[in-house]
Amino acid sequence: MMIHKIRYFESKQLSEGIYLQDVVNEFLSQKGENIIAVLPVMDSALLVHYKE
Repeated sequence: MMIHKIRYFESKQLSEGIYLQDVVNEFLSQKGENIIAVLPVMDSALLVHYKE
């Protein structure tokens, strides 16, 4: 059984020189086909819905 999970990414929590898009892309590549949706939240945050 797959469980629906949500991962929150916020650029303000990242170290200097690390970009939100790079972190999210790395996460997406690890989860592959289990990604359901990537949704923006305000200016500097994203929610990624995925199954595990």
